[in-house]
Amino acid sequence: MIATLLALVLLAQDPDPTADEQASVVPAPAVVPAPTPSAPPRSDGWRQGFGVGWHGTTFWNRESSHYTFHSLALGYIASRGARNGLLLHVSALLPLQAREDGRVYATHEVYGTRFGTDLLIGRQWRWRPGPRVEWEAGPGVHGTLLWLPGRPGYRDFSALLLGLGGETVVRWKPGARMRGMPMSLGSFASAAVDFYDPLRSNDLRGGLTFRAGMFAGFGFAAD
Repeated sequence: MIATLLALVLLAQDPDPTADEQASVVPAPAVVPAPTPSAPPRSDGWRQGFGVGWHGTTFWNRESSHYTFHSLALGYIASRGARNGLLLHVSALLPLQAREDGRVYATHEVYGTRFGTDLLIGRQWRWRPGPRVEWEAGPGVHGTLLWLPGRPGYRDFSALLLGLGGETVVRWKPGARMRGMPMSLGSFASAAVDFYDPLRSNDLRGGLTFRAGMFAGFGFAAD
């Protein structure tokens, strides 16, 4: 009886040796490193491009005459910085159609040399809602010069419209590069309120100028 009890006690103290072997071969759980957060896309640096679009300006003089000019615009667009940066848009204009007090003219029928330029310079803010899309907008000072000497029998017409305006630009990065620089495609739209014209003895009562078009350029992200 006593021998039987001793044998049971020894068996209880000696666990199954195969259990230790099985436990030793169970692999430890793998430690997965936490993902490193990626840096947010940068939106600083220069953006430059060349575009084509439509330019329209309409204004009234102090005698209540109304003038409107529609032009083809070839422009250079540049900006720098993501916050409170530089905005520059200068265009060469080819006036195509003129309207004076309701009468519409093709400019080549009335004027000899047809030339103009438009400038908007100021500040801009830039956002990057996606890895391939940028949007920027900002205000600035604005000026439109129209140089239109008249043909024989028609009077000369030149104007320098000065005021304040703003522009917005949407830029898309297709992925192509030129000499290591990322290419971009985009569109622009601007509007201005003009209130001073030194070429016409400040006969300007008020005016509005609009510009819209598309461009191709280089510079997108500082990556």
